[in-house]
Amino acid sequence: MARGPRLLPFGVLFLFMLSLLWYTKSGDGLSYLKGHGDDYKINPAIEFKPLKDSAKDVHNSTLGFQKVFVLNLAERPDKLDAFVLASTLTGFTAEIMQGVRGEEVVNKALPSLEGLPEVYTYVPELKEESRHSVVGCWRAHLNVAQRIVMEGLSSALILEDDADWDIGLKNQLAIFAQGSQFVTAMPPNHKPHSPYGDDWDLLWLGHCSNEIKPDDQRRFVIENDDTVPITKHRVNFGGVPDMLAEGYDNNTRIVYEANNGVCLYGYALSFRGARKLLRGQAQRKTFLPIDVGIGYTCRDDPNFKCIGVFPQLIDSHKGAGRLSRDSDIGSFSAKSVREKGYTFNIVHSTRLNIDYLLAGETDKIERQWPSDPEVKGPLRAKPVGRVFD
Repeated sequence: MARGPRLLPFGVLFLFMLSLLWYTKSGDGLSYLKGHGDDYKINPAIEFKPLKDSAKDVHNSTLGFQKVFVLNLAERPDKLDAFVLASTLTGFTAEIMQGVRGEEVVNKALPSLEGLPEVYTYVPELKEESRHSVVGCWRAHLNVAQRIVMEGLSSALILEDDADWDIGLKNQLAIFAQGSQFVTAMPPNHKPHSPYGDDWDLLWLGHCSNEIKPDDQRRFVIENDDTVPITKHRVNFGGVPDMLAEGYDNNTRIVYEANNGVCLYGYALSFRGARKLLRGQAQRKTFLPIDVGIGYTCRDDPNFKCIGVFPQLIDSHKGAGRLSRDSDIGSFSAKSVREKGYTFNIVHSTRLNIDYLLAGETDKIERQWPSDPEVKGPLRAKPVGRVFD
């Protein structure tokens, strides 16, 4: 389907440039901060501990959400083929949400025409195609939010049809869920309806840029994680957390309240978040690509709570073969061929290990960067920072 901004050759690269311009290890094996007395006064997070089994539903067929949706254009059944294999081998299923072709969306259906004429001139020869691509992607994501509201879904995960993730996604999400509970300041002894807590609008699981909300010291820190790529293998763009400044090593992932972001490879909306998204888009005075608009909402609307994770858990897969298969816009030479597929930021790529998973040969699972040192010892997770009411 037509995509939001991302790093792709030629046809899609300019969309990403526009966006920048606009701008488990599961279970009980966690170690928590320990301390009392004066330590508690500056860091009440030491008392946080998720209720036992509060994240167990993450392991169900919808990853702890009421539904999972995959966005797909009808003319790209090849992308759906690969997605279905990857998702079912990971143990979850998704419902198809039909993609939208931008040329079918008339201007009167847009919240504003401001921005459309002049913004899409960075690649003049693709001016019309870029309008259609961005508008189609915008409408498709709003259609998902609309469906969540119309069906009264408590939550839904939305994935693009070329999304990829670690083969241990469910374990990753089980730990992330505990982080989301902490960052949203879930009350002690409260049993949440959602394993991710009950006070969030959007969970930004797959992005290419994400910021931490200023002056918010809450972090859920996941250390010694063998699913985290080391720094030189992370491909992200402006506004990502500075891990070194935060004092974390190469194998650390953090969960936090997000302030901004770009790219929608995978994200979740709660029912209330879907309603706010529909309302917010209807009020826009300047048209923006959907991911940029969502990022601005996370930044500017104090009543729209976004939870981010870095490094991300979901990214976009680039398969081996003709580059023209990556995108539904632009043109590519028939000689442009990728010899080997890859996925940014994912260590044990599901897409790259499909043959081993199909054969049940999990002992042969390959890491994308086999020369990197393997992580030894157990994963550790801890909440740090003040809890703000």
